[in-house]
Amino acid sequence: MNTNSFNNVALFIKRAEENQTKDFIINAFESNNIGKVKDIKLIKKHNEFGKSYNGVIVIFERWNMNKLVQRLFIEMSCSADGTTKFYFDSNHYWIINVHRQKLKECEEPILVEPSLPDKEKIFKLEELVKSMSAQIYYIQKNKEQFERLIMDLEQQETHHQIVNMELRSQLEEKDRDSRWAEEKLYKEIENIRKENEYLRSRLAYKEEDIVSKHIQIEKLQEELNDVNCILYYVENKYEEMKEV
Repeated sequence: MNTNSFNNVALFIKRAEENQTKDFIINAFESNNIGKVKDIKLIKKHNEFGKSYNGVIVIFERWNMNKLVQRLFIEMSCSADGTTKFYFDSNHYWIINVHRQKLKECEEPILVEPSLPDKEKIFKLEELVKSMSAQIYYIQKNKEQFERLIMDLEQQETHHQIVNMELRSQLEEKDRDSRWAEEKLYKEIENIRKENEYLRSRLAYKEEDIVSKHIQIEKLQEELNDVNCILYYVENKYEEMKEV
């Protein structure tokens, strides 16, 4: 692009009927005071039923600066898909958006030919200023929308970071609780194990004690039997001595 030229915004009509000629489209934009159309490019298309229609690139020589142009630019800047409806009469409209691809035909000289008469030069300059103002307005609105989008994304990212931090904190707390519960359970298991070992050792000791008691009882029973035998023998002897 030449340093002494300005790249005009071109529009794209998503669907224009075949009977809507170049002259019809040019007149639709100029009669609605949108601007002066420099050229029209028709792109043949077909819908899913095989019906033909045209996609249309509208290249402007000049844009007008008015409320309708501002509204169209705002709606294209703010809509999710970058489109808006342009009503070329009270009942009919085209779906339009800014044509993103740079076109050589859109380059417009910034400098006005110095050799022109002053009146014509002033008129050309005024036209150029109005045209550039309208397009700068669109660029500003587009920039504002882009900045709002960035701010929204930053806010979402900040929100996600806060949520993630909160979730991470909750997870760490759950981990601490889990470790504490595991440690507590381990201590309880260890205490139960030690108590079980102590009870087993006591049981073993009691079993040994019981065996020892059985042995003592058996010995005492033997001694008692011996004493009974002696007592029986002594009583017999005593009876025999009484008889004598």
